[in-house]
Amino acid sequence: MIWPFDRGGIVLALYVATLALHAAFIGYVVAGTGYALVQSVRRSDDALAHTVRDRLPFMFGCGITAGVAPLLFVQLLHQRRFYTANLLLGPRWLAVVPALIVGFYALYVAKQSVRWRGVMLAGALALFSFVAWSWSELHELMKADPIWRDFYAAGHRFYIAEAIAPRFVVLFGAMTTSFATIAAWSTAERKRLAAIALLSRLISIGGAIWLWRAGFDVSGPARAWLWMLAAAVVVEIAGWLLVLRAKTDRALAIATAAGTSALVAAVVVREAPRVALIEPHTPATGAVVFAVALVVGIAAIAWVVRTIR
Repeated sequence: MIWPFDRGGIVLALYVATLALHAAFIGYVVAGTGYALVQSVRRSDDALAHTVRDRLPFMFGCGITAGVAPLLFVQLLHQRRFYTANLLLGPRWLAVVPALIVGFYALYVAKQSVRWRGVMLAGALALFSFVAWSWSELHELMKADPIWRDFYAAGHRFYIAEAIAPRFVVLFGAMTTSFATIAAWSTAERKRLAAIALLSRLISIGGAIWLWRAGFDVSGPARAWLWMLAAAVVVEIAGWLLVLRAKTDRALAIATAAGTSALVAAVVVREAPRVALIEPHTPATGAVVFAVALVVGIAAIAWVVRTIR
């Protein structure tokens, strides 16, 4: 099996796939909230802003639902490290739950109320940014095993690492690109979204360079995925340039396919430093039950969709 799935197996493969899906939805929500906020401040209620505001609560629900699976898989892959980092951050980490709840309802208020729209969107974006920063913080703390004892003894609730800020920049650049990709398929404002996608991709590349200078190292088999990521980003940029020029479905399809490939490769590269930390587990005893539940779940979803139609 290709690295890193030869080490993490089917659980790591499912984690990568579900995390990429979750990132696509959340990217739309965070960057879409930012776009709607900018247009609200400018008092420019264009058709794209109206569509984005209308879809944000639904897309947020999709993102949270899609986030359940990778959350479960990361606990299977890094049980001791994940739970330890959770406990070390304590109540400050648990604050992400009410932050998400309040942000969710803020999107509904922004959708319905013109008077409170700007305030609600600004609040939601701040809360989502807090959650994104917290996840980057947790990711870094999971790897910081040597300092756990001193961190706990000092009573700290915030973990400061040099890599957190550049990770945050990379994340927001990538999320904005995802937003532009999804939104472009249902609007005529493709030229504007192409410009947003190109600018945000440049920001994510700048953040990646900053992250590398902060000590993020990709070596060994992970470099193959890094080259795949670089190639996908180059093709994606070319696709967006074509969209900027022609705005055709074919050009957008190229940008979308390359962007999707870049997203999956980026998830693997992101996980590369933690792959070596995956702890051996006893063989799974519930594989048959999992397979049966998967089939039943898919069948139930198909039945629901057919019934609704």
